[in-house]
Amino acid sequence: MTLAHEDAQSWAHARSRSDTPRLGMLEAVAFQAHPEVVATFGDDGTTIAALLSRPADTSVRRAGRGLLLLLGICGILSPVAGMVVLGAESYLVDRVTASVSVPIASGAFWVAAAVLVLALIAWWRSGAYWSGIVCGIGVVSALSAGFSAVSMPRVSERDGYLLDPIALLPVWLTLVLGVVLAGALLLRRSTRHPETESVERPMRPTISDRATAMAAVATLTAEERAAVREDRDAALRILAERTLIDDETLARALQADLGTLFTLDAPRGISA
Repeated sequence: MTLAHEDAQSWAHARSRSDTPRLGMLEAVAFQAHPEVVATFGDDGTTIAALLSRPADTSVRRAGRGLLLLLGICGILSPVAGMVVLGAESYLVDRVTASVSVPIASGAFWVAAAVLVLALIAWWRSGAYWSGIVCGIGVVSALSAGFSAVSMPRVSERDGYLLDPIALLPVWLTLVLGVVLAGALLLRRSTRHPETESVERPMRPTISDRATAMAAVATLTAEERAAVREDRDAALRILAERTLIDDETLARALQADLGTLFTLDAPRGISA
């Protein structure tokens, strides 16, 4: 993935006059061609490196997300629809006879069971991380199937409809699969996706942080370092010309070693 700004100079031009520019972010943008180096530039570098490492949003990925969303909707609506059609009797809706409601409910639960199987496979293959949405699909499916497993025979008996055991099969399948899915998710509740885990970082950069960043920069060729320094220093002068940083800050930043500008920033949440 690429950033919105192709170099640090365009990033500096885009800063609002109401902003307090973070020099670590500026340098991270200047080094964006080298994500493995950017990752050593404190919190700002970690943020930028994560963006750079994220796969491009292709049409295939968008289609995949759309399919997962559709499956999620079907996974919730199908068992609920099956339960509702069996009990559709009120002052506003005429009672649906068993000869109609039972086949409809059975078909809805076949869909629900298929979606639960797909959800289990997708969840496992994606790393088996905790997901409240996937767990919710399992819970809703199991509850709907549980109520329907009781109401389907009652509705059939009420209307004198011969209930085929095959019609009940998807209901029980949905109940079992829903319990399995929800139970598996609950057992993995403490296993969060790496992108959602919070990482505790020191409030201020340490000498070790500075040394790590400098060592990462040293792995680049002299030509690469020269190109980055030229972009970085030009961006710093742009900030100074726009009065976003003062002359003293400019002088300190220009003299700083490559990869160490993040040590000049105030820690997040602390006013400079």
